Amino acid sequence: VMCSVLSHYLKIYGSDKDVMPSDSAERKTSEARYDIVTKVIDSGCHAAANIDATADDKAILDSIWERIVTVVTSLILPPAASRYDGYAHHSKSILDIVAIVLTHLPSRKYASAEPMLEQGANRAVEVAFECIEDVNKPDAAEGAVHVFLACFMGLCQKMPTCSAVTSLTNHILGDAIDSKDEGGSVLFSKTQQSLAIAVCESLQTATSQDLLVGVFPLLCRLTNVENDGLRRVAGRILGGVNLAQAISRERQRAEEADIRAQEVEEENSAMLEEIEYLQAENDELQRQLALFTTEADA
Repeated sequence: VMCSVLSHYLKIYGSDKDVMPSDSAERKTSEARYDIVTKVIDSGCHAAANIDATADDKAILDSIWERIVTVVTSLILPPAASRYDGYAHHSKSILDIVAIVLTHLPSRKYASAEPMLEQGANRAVEVAFECIEDVNKPDAAEGAVHVFLACFMGLCQKMPTCSAVTSLTNHILGDAIDSKDEGGSVLFSKTQQSLAIAVCESLQTATSQDLLVGVFPLLCRLTNVENDGLRRVAGRILGGVNLAQAISRERQRAEEADIRAQEVEEENSAMLEEIEYLQAENDELQRQLALFTTEADA
């Protein structure tokens, strides 16, 4: 049932790469019943996850998960003609849908979800800043921030070590730190700060200490910005970073690396000794062969 409903959705509201053009695809994204889609995906994902947990053959289930990822990709990457309507009217539903899918998606399918979330986050950032130039799209700008939050938080929770988390964090927090208040940049600064807060809220949900330690320098710099909200949320994240554990873990890794390097060096030394021994054996055999050849000629 879920796959049937999702296929019907793509035929009506999907982007050009999802479906063949048709008259039905002319309907506005703002008219889509995302409340129905959300309920269908919720119940369908729950059922699929239960079957997935006990099934030996994952082929059919993999095709279902791929179908779900395709639909969610269509939601967070709406066609250019309706990108503002989609973000303005359905951003909170998109946030719920992304959370539902990631809750049930098996870890083996994270590789399929990662590009979806990365592209969704990047597109949302683009739309948020595009709306700065059009004061008539405040709902779309706010919605774009919600969509970014959904995608980036999903990356932080499920794929914290992926390159997208690092690049987006460095980009958005770095810009927020380096930005300066100038005339005519109020909306730009507000959007920048909203995205930065979304990044920090997402980092708060991450369980990876490696991720938090990696962004530690940026968070420290963020405590010196003028925005009170950014300073507070950065402080809360820093308070949750276990530096002692991180330092201990890094020291252990360094010690393990030293031990391994020593083992490799010992293996190399033993190999060189073996090579020298074999070379000496070869030289002796060559000498004996030459002596034998000389005696035979005589």
